[in-house]
Amino acid sequence: MPRYYFDLHNDMDVLDEEGKELPDLRAVQAAALCEVREMALASIADNGELNLCHHIDVRDESGAIVYVMRFEDAVTVKRGGKVLSQPPA
Repeated sequence: MPRYYFDLHNDMDVLDEEGKELPDLRAVQAAALCEVREMALASIADNGELNLCHHIDVRDESGAIVYVMRFEDAVTVKRGGKVLSQPPA
């Protein structure tokens, strides 16, 4: 099974040295979404902030970036009934 590395780019860059074995790109996307949502929750809990520009780059074993998950693409932001931001379709 291929190994993928999830590099965090927020207030500092944190490169993933271990990676995760995942079967395909669909599994990579699901894992990246879970990680971004967990980090977003932690950021809000820690300091009350969510920077929508933060993101995770996912690299394959060759080092090529195969997927980018931005924090803004992991959540829908609403004010009342009005959608201010939402993940791409």
